[in-house]
Amino acid sequence: MPPFDGTLASWFRDHHGIADTAALSLLGLSPDQRQRLVHQGVLEVLFEGVYHLTSTPLDFEGRCAAVCAADPSLVLSCFTAGSLEGLRRCGSEFIHATTDRTTKPVGPRVKVHRTRVLPDEHIVTRCDGIRLTNPERTFFDLAKHVSDLTLISVGEQIIKEGLATYESLAATAQSLSSRGRPGSGRALRVLDSRSPIGAAAESHDEVRLLAALHRAGLRGFVRHPPVTLLNGRVIHPDLGDPRVGFYVEVDHHTWHDQSATIDIDNERDRQVRLVGGEVERVTNTRLDADLGGVVADIIRLYSRRVSQVGIESGRRPA
Repeated sequence: MPPFDGTLASWFRDHHGIADTAALSLLGLSPDQRQRLVHQGVLEVLFEGVYHLTSTPLDFEGRCAAVCAADPSLVLSCFTAGSLEGLRRCGSEFIHATTDRTTKPVGPRVKVHRTRVLPDEHIVTRCDGIRLTNPERTFFDLAKHVSDLTLISVGEQIIKEGLATYESLAATAQSLSSRGRPGSGRALRVLDSRSPIGAAAESHDEVRLLAALHRAGLRGFVRHPPVTLLNGRVIHPDLGDPRVGFYVEVDHHTWHDQSATIDIDNERDRQVRLVGGEVERVTNTRLDADLGGVVADIIRLYSRRVSQVGIESGRRPA
């Protein structure tokens, strides 16, 4: 066969420009032809036995595919698995991978984590050659690297996007947790503290505001409480205490720049007021600039609302 044909081109297209020695041999490329393509600059060696098609940009997924090709025991994990799943707060300058075997170093930009427990059901193998931990295992593995707040946020996104359920997250954490195992305590603590009331939070800003309100003693606030409008439609504000009909919406400028969207929000707030509720809106930029001030304002508005409706406040000492 010629050194480079359509079959070979299709492989590189479907695998982010990455191939290992075994794949190239199966595709009919002899060692001499492989070396000739390297000398011609068509291919470059990334790791021992791993080749990159130089005409294909070496992007994040390409680097992930190269690590997986370098060692069949490596499974992308932690921040890298989170990034591949599109999870927030998972950026990292390194490629993170986990193995249950003794392996040699892959490269300076690859962090290898070793574990005694990596069952097949925790591994997702994609058709492009990338192997990564499933969302439940990714959540647990992240627990040893991130704060409680970040882990809560990641867990909420996983549940919101249907990548896993609370029950499956908890089951995996329980099965992996053991005394002294890094991240066990945080994973279990975060899951045990999650309220069963309300749908999963949609953004990190919702998560951090709810956490700040809880720290301030407003324990009656929950995620996405249901509100039934006059027309029978049920909506779910971002946060609120349904006992007193007080709700908070977190607006993101990138989502609320168009006047039509603002009109929809205003009409939705009016409909909540028509059924006796109160809605306050805060922006993500205000949260970034002055989270403490936002919480102080909400406390004052919430206290006024409690006085108006004559219901005992859900606020408890922090």
